[in-house]
Amino acid sequence: MKRVALIAAGLVLAGCGGKIDGDGLESEITKDAEERGIVIDGVDCPSPETEMGATFTCTVTVKGQDSEFDVVQTDDDGNVRYDFGGVVEGPAVNDVEADKASIEAVIDAIDKDITALCDYATREFRKELAADGSCAEAVLDKYDSPLVEDYQLSVDGDNAAATDDRHTVTFERQKNGSWLITDVR
Repeated sequence: MKRVALIAAGLVLAGCGGKIDGDGLESEITKDAEERGIVIDGVDCPSPETEMGATFTCTVTVKGQDSEFDVVQTDDDGNVRYDFGGVVEGPAVNDVEADKASIEAVIDAIDKDITALCDYATREFRKELAADGSCAEAVLDKYDSPLVEDYQLSVDGDNAAATDDRHTVTFERQKNGSWLITDVR
């Protein structure tokens, strides 16, 4: 997951190099993570004096754990490159309590608006729900809110289930670390 980001407004050139605006880069990384479905708690980047080819480290906090990744300045115009791979594959992704918190956030969103089930469903399950019509209409016809109450949540690797006396909602971890619903029974 390499990203080339333009931080032109944050780079003040001084001769062959310049100073990267750490705050601007933090905002860009946060926005980029959101676009990729990566939920981050925070980002901390320095404002180093750099030039083309220079590498510096930013710290991203995911599920309460800090992960560092390298940022490379690719030219003297403020373009940088970074890779979320270490963040997505790091130890925070394998934290069961953090996984449960992420899944509970999905369930809370669906409990607030049952049609959000379409937003948090895998592509395959969304197609199954929609059949020949609208996913939202199908969900409104088929399920009541809250979807699950007083549920038991279990996480086993990349799979999870929330079960109450009415439904079992199954989840699957995606490559970006998010959890999507694969079925409701």
